[in-house]
Amino acid sequence: MPPNTSSALHPSAPATGEASPVDMGVTADLRRAIPEHEVKALLGEHGIDVPVSATFTNAADAADAVSGLSGPLVLKAWGPGLVHKSDVGAVILGLTAHDVPAAVSEMAATLTRQGLTPSGYLVEQQHPGGLELIVGVVRDATFGHVVLLGLGGIATEMLDLSALRVAPMSRSDAAELVESFPGAPLLHGARGREPGNRDALIDFLLSIAGQGGLVERLGDSLAEFECNPIVVTADGVQALDARLIVDSTAEVPVAAESQPTDFTRLFAPRGIAIAGASSSRSTFGNRFLAAYRQAGWDENLCALHPDADSIDGVPAYSSIRDVPHPVDYLVVAVPAAATPEVVADAAAAGVGFVHVVTGGFAEMGQAGAALQAELGQAASGTSTRVLGPNCLGVFAPRGRQTFTLGAPSEPGAVSVVSQSGGLSGDMITVGSRRGIRYSKLVSIGNAIDVTQGELVDWLVDDPETRVVGIYLEGTRDGAALLSALRRAAGRKPVVVLRGGSSTQGSVAVSSHTGSMAGNEKVWAAISLATGAVQVRSLEDFLSCLSYLQHYIDHNPRTDADGVLVIGLGGGASVLATDTCDRAGLDLTPLRDELRTRLRDLGYGAGSSVANPLEVPVGPASPTSILIDALTPIFAQDGQQYQDVLIHFNAAAYYNYGTTGICPLIDTLQTVIDAQLPVRVAVVVRNTEVCPPADIELLDTFASDSRLPLYRSFAQAASAIASAQDFDDRRIDGA
Repeated sequence: MPPNTSSALHPSAPATGEASPVDMGVTADLRRAIPEHEVKALLGEHGIDVPVSATFTNAADAADAVSGLSGPLVLKAWGPGLVHKSDVGAVILGLTAHDVPAAVSEMAATLTRQGLTPSGYLVEQQHPGGLELIVGVVRDATFGHVVLLGLGGIATEMLDLSALRVAPMSRSDAAELVESFPGAPLLHGARGREPGNRDALIDFLLSIAGQGGLVERLGDSLAEFECNPIVVTADGVQALDARLIVDSTAEVPVAAESQPTDFTRLFAPRGIAIAGASSSRSTFGNRFLAAYRQAGWDENLCALHPDADSIDGVPAYSSIRDVPHPVDYLVVAVPAAATPEVVADAAAAGVGFVHVVTGGFAEMGQAGAALQAELGQAASGTSTRVLGPNCLGVFAPRGRQTFTLGAPSEPGAVSVVSQSGGLSGDMITVGSRRGIRYSKLVSIGNAIDVTQGELVDWLVDDPETRVVGIYLEGTRDGAALLSALRRAAGRKPVVVLRGGSSTQGSVAVSSHTGSMAGNEKVWAAISLATGAVQVRSLEDFLSCLSYLQHYIDHNPRTDADGVLVIGLGGGASVLATDTCDRAGLDLTPLRDELRTRLRDLGYGAGSSVANPLEVPVGPASPTSILIDALTPIFAQDGQQYQDVLIHFNAAAYYNYGTTGICPLIDTLQTVIDAQLPVRVAVVVRNTEVCPPADIELLDTFASDSRLPLYRSFAQAASAIASAQDFDDRRIDGA
């Protein structure tokens, strides 16, 4: 058999019971490994360089097969169970053509002792060497295919020096991955080694995961793909090893023949009905009635009840069909077993949105899952969309949508999609005290119909939404969510809080790529691809939303990205510096001439006038002390900074003062009045020493002035980082 020098698939490949790439979508059963020589032929079709090779089935055919190859040669076995060939002795290097037949016999015996029977053998011309890397692709259960680039070879999984991006990749995505993965410095040459061909590596990645690449060609049938190693030299890139596992059971979604849902009436319904309010006791339904009445619903609000004419002063009707006014939104707060019938009646009546408050579905196990499936079918095939079940619903002040008593009524520019109902309530109550004004907030619970992806996609185009927040524990429409996040990039900042991120419930994968592409790395890749900022706590989530909201119209300067830290206390300033460093923020030093001027003004006696800038702000200091220090900085040096982090020690106002928190508030007011040309974040530490009345004063001031005020350096640093990340996206997209 002559050497395999063509990129075409070999028409007479040995029968192995394994699928060929040309028909894998039809003939492959479950997950099937494709023989290496066939994978490399497929790579050749995409313009990827692979070694000259030959294949055969036994030692007797070896001599003729390799007669046209020049040494040194590499011998490999392929077949069932031969996943990591080096681990089982299925690879031998440095052979001559004369050595191959004996090496085949020796390898076959070694594998037989391990219970492995090769389907065939592959001999390739051995590459002289270069920088060994791994390139892989796995299909993430939520977001689809992700691409990995890392240091290759047999120790790749143990070292885990890799980085991920989501597919498809643009050329800029591929270039950024090449420059940022842990092995990037080696491409520039090290220890006398010539630099690797960076452009060829970018082309290789695009051949795999760019537009028209291997990932796009194979679609959802691609379960795992890996080249470990590829060798990068000054001349180019060659794939020395290639693995492909296909999955014919992958579900390929069929595009619906309908337009995307317009969610306008979800957030601003013309009429609302409540199913589940009682005429004799307080239920969830009754609380919804009370909340809507408090929100200003004097008409077009009703209850559904089999007997009552009114409930809590609101008209009641026995059927949704009897309601005389339009109903765009139905709240269902009846027992779980009764919900499918209520939803079906609403769908038949043409109700736009049905919100199922009730729990007791898939979150309760198998029995609940069956009931949830029945609920999902109740509106199937109709124009009615179901929100939930197991959720609190919608809060939108402009549309008088609410789910809680005492909710703030002032609308804003922040919109949130939350999987959790309980956290949604916290976001409203706590967020409002931090000055957040919401445009829209929706909790989706089990999300059997309306999903995160389509809601976020709609919010990207919503003119009333300027900042987007997402809380999720999982999603069944990861591709749609990823698409929405990509559309938001550079247009609207997105902050993501993930629940359950510390545990990973994924199926085992056999490749190095799969084991290294963990949930955290996938989300990091999504952030890099979309600019969505990830946070780890509700406090950081609200901190970022408040900061982004307050400074959404801030015009970032292309010549500034630093942070200036100013406040009292050397130790506190050091802690602030450490926190900023962990958040990836740059504390640009003040120039020498400006330090001299500050010292001439009386700053820096026994303290720092670098960055952080130590200023003795406290109960005895003038309220203008911060502005007096900041004015010369922004007169001469302000172009260095996008953000200023001001920190106070609340305890100082009680240890050394008698007027409580008021001087601190007065000092903050001077900062607001000065209208500095930068964003300002304020940290007030040690508020535990403050009397409740003073804390209330401080929180009210922050809320009314919408000044971003935080209790910790970590919250402030997260907020500043989110704004600077969005700055970068806007500047890059300009």
